[in-house]
Amino acid sequence: MKKNAPAHVLCVEGPARAGSQVLPAPAVVVVVVVLLITAGLLAFGMAMELVIAAVVVGGLMGKELVRGLVAIFSPHRAR
Repeated sequence: MKKNAPAHVLCVEGPARAGSQVLPAPAVVVVVVVLLITAGLLAFGMAMELVIAAVVVGGLMGKELVRGLVAIFSPHRAR
C-alpha cells in the first residue's frame, strides 16, 4: 500500500446525505463478517445469549491480538 495514498482511496461511500459519514473499508468488512458469523451461529441453533457471548469474547480477543501484534511489529517501540 502506498504510504501517501489519499484518504478517500481507503474509504467506502454510502448514499450522499446531509451529515453522512464516509466509513473506512476495513470497518465495513468487520461489520459484515460479524453479521455473517452471528447469522451462521443462529442458523445452526445456538441460543441468542451464547451467540452474543461468543461474538463479544471473540471481539475482545481479536482486539488484544491486534494490539499485541502492533506492539511487536511496530518500528517505534516504547521503552
